[in-house]
Amino acid sequence: MPDPSFYYAIFKRLQATGAASSAHINNDNDQATQFYGGFTLKSPDSPYGVFGALGPAAPTWGYQQNMAPLVSGNDTPEQNPLYAILAASLGTPPLPDKIVVNGQSWPVMPPPLNGDISMYPVWLDFNKAGSPRVIDALWTWIHNGKADDRPKSAPLTYAALAATPPAKFPLKPTELTPILFVCSRPGDDGRRAGDHAQPDPPAVQVPAHYWNSAQIFLTDTGGTIQKPLHLQPGAHYYVAAIIGNSSAMAAGRIGTSGSQPSVQVRADALAFNTFMGPNVPLPSLGELDAASTNPIYEQYTLRGWTYDVAGFRFDVDTVFKGLVQAVKALPPAMLGGATAEEWVKDSHPCVKVRIVSGELPNAYTPSDGMALSLESSPLKDRHIAQRNLAPFDMTQMAIKKPMWTKFIVAQAGKGANVLALQHALPLDSVHVHLAVPRPVWQRYLDPRTSRGGAVHGFEPVREALPTPFPDAVVLRQVSAEARLVVADHAHDRFFGMALGLEADPARLRDVRSPEVSMAHAAPDGAVVGGFTVEPSARR
Repeated sequence: MPDPSFYYAIFKRLQATGAASSAHINNDNDQATQFYGGFTLKSPDSPYGVFGALGPAAPTWGYQQNMAPLVSGNDTPEQNPLYAILAASLGTPPLPDKIVVNGQSWPVMPPPLNGDISMYPVWLDFNKAGSPRVIDALWTWIHNGKADDRPKSAPLTYAALAATPPAKFPLKPTELTPILFVCSRPGDDGRRAGDHAQPDPPAVQVPAHYWNSAQIFLTDTGGTIQKPLHLQPGAHYYVAAIIGNSSAMAAGRIGTSGSQPSVQVRADALAFNTFMGPNVPLPSLGELDAASTNPIYEQYTLRGWTYDVAGFRFDVDTVFKGLVQAVKALPPAMLGGATAEEWVKDSHPCVKVRIVSGELPNAYTPSDGMALSLESSPLKDRHIAQRNLAPFDMTQMAIKKPMWTKFIVAQAGKGANVLALQHALPLDSVHVHLAVPRPVWQRYLDPRTSRGGAVHGFEPVREALPTPFPDAVVLRQVSAEARLVVADHAHDRFFGMALGLEADPARLRDVRSPEVSMAHAAPDGAVVGGFTVEPSARR
């Protein structure tokens, strides 16, 4: 059983406790009289924070500079001042103002008033009886070795997020409301075409391949971004998503003015797809009980004009088991005769992240008028982002041996949908294939047997090739403007397909941009999703 996350579950609660009292949320260069105890919770990376030591302001408050909240190499919680001073605040009143830890005098935190901490309801709520307590999670974390899971790769680090704040949303002069969003691109500011704010941003405010640019990352449990070619059984990852607030008004239920709704974020893993697919929710990393399956991550405070990171657990075995169960709902014929286990094996789930609450009522709603759901478009709704990127090892490719990436296609809207390949690969040296289950081909694609299906820029493959599923019709791209018109398939909402690349890897290395994208358009021509396959020359 993994420990509770230090950064997402423990540190964020300590930070919220400080924010509730406007204490310990200093910048590193604040004046000493405002730098309480020479200690800050504003950033986990500060040299004067949890993993550092008290700063130059400490003597102003009666303490020594360089006193360390955590003792390196010591996993006894009671001998680590951070735990000791917090635990002391939860003792039986009257509480002391100070305690001695390892021969040093430390203040009890939060600081008692006349031996009592009843004026700190946030801290007491985080440690109430009958539910997981942050003080117990901190004890466990220290006892088990202080695993440091702070985000360590840009753009997820505090320094990277703080370097370029989001641009200010054009609220009217009298308006005051948080404007929250999940980042669909670096530097996202929450603007979407038709969002009812003036001036209206251009339609390309979010990149067309937003599933490739979304600021949603897979990290290891140490907080470093990973791009694994294969998600191995038994592996544990985090999903880290950058969220933002482009208003001056802080959001969240703690440390903000007035009665604000809680900022709640949710992430779902979906079978690799162009738009939608069978899905399972991911557990929040904000839970003190590491076994909790609660999918809601609460961002306690999101200050004005800032970014932050929401986190979720991605346990490979659990996610794939859940996706197998979800895919089993599809008729086997729609998967070309493959079983759900065969379909999910060695696939790359996509992740969609949504901010499901946290704003006050406002007029800045999606142009399509849709309520937020997994089907919402990141091009129109700032509250959702999607990451759909599949790396693969191009050194394993060979002539007559395509590397296949399976994906799910879902019906979008009412009417024919279009799937379009987009890439810069030379078709004379790289063969790009699509595999389609035979019943899908006959019902929804073949111009002779379907009602509205059409094929442009592809030809059937006659020679024998290894296929990704047993009952497959294989098409080869022969034109740069290749697309499939898929007849309305609401009756079979989901079906499977596969993209195959066949080439000499040595020739592919010379291609400046070897990525291959599939864009999925609804009947009105609007792109509703897609994915990108990213070759990697790893050995």
